Amino acid sequence: MSVAVVVVVALGAAFALFGTLFTVLGLRARRRRQRRAEHGVRTRATVTAVEPAIPETRGAFEQPFVLAYADPAGRDYEHRFTGGFGGIVPAEGWRVEVLFDPEDPANVEITDNPYLHGVAGAEKAERSPLRRRLIRALAAVTAVLLAWGLIMFALAPTLYGPYDPAYTRYFLLGSALVFFAAAAAIAGAGADFLATAVGRRRVSTTAEGVITQTWTEIRRSSDDDGPSTTRVHPYAVRFTLPDGRRVHRRAPDTPGFDRNRPGQRVEITYQPADPTGFTVGGPGRLLLAPVLTLLFGLVFAAVATVLVVIAAVT
Repeated sequence: MSVAVVVVVALGAAFALFGTLFTVLGLRARRRRQRRAEHGVRTRATVTAVEPAIPETRGAFEQPFVLAYADPAGRDYEHRFTGGFGGIVPAEGWRVEVLFDPEDPANVEITDNPYLHGVAGAEKAERSPLRRRLIRALAAVTAVLLAWGLIMFALAPTLYGPYDPAYTRYFLLGSALVFFAAAAAIAGAGADFLATAVGRRRVSTTAEGVITQTWTEIRRSSDDDGPSTTRVHPYAVRFTLPDGRRVHRRAPDTPGFDRNRPGQRVEITYQPADPTGFTVGGPGRLLLAPVLTLLFGLVFAAVATVLVVIAAVT
């Protein structure tokens, strides 16, 4: 048996093993959810402990906490949660509603959390009712430009020889149409993001936050040159809302440089209607990504225009 066959068989066995494992775990989790939904008991649970920091693991963004609850027979249970408050820091004594399986008390979920709400009187950023129509129109324009560009690519070699100037014009115009399609898609998305960001900026407010912790994560990826690793430096931020609740969660950006330090004061921009979604920086930071996306789309439009000009003089 050749080495190549052995490698293929080993990889196939490994994929089959992992696939079976994930399937079994998924089915087990589904059965637990079904049993909790069918046989679960609803009761009030009390926060008895809150850990001081968020877990420094991928996907974790809020402080873990412990809930205490009891079954109908009066037996007491405690369970540690790593999610459920969305970044709001719970306080000892807070009460929420949970659903749990009496035969498996650790099979529990929070079903009603009265502390997940916006700041009183907060105005929510509204999107234009014309947005959906504009997106559909933009998608149609993009599709037409792309299709026409591909048609010109297909017609050029069938109608003209490779050394005919018309062949070059068709090829350049087809390329221009493809670039215009990309420009319409990217710039249109950027304009949509920008309109949304402007609306969010209008109703946003700021607060002073503090960086509570930083850590390092290793991210692995693969490309044509093989596997590679990158070090990034996430951090957590805490700030206080006008009603006294505190938000403490992983910041939405992940710097590639270790530029933050615990105790450092930062400006926070957040939506009072949804305070756990925030940006580190002033209100202008909301516009940065949409503007860059829009400019990137305009670069494609500029390249397409240059191709049209070249085709015209060819």
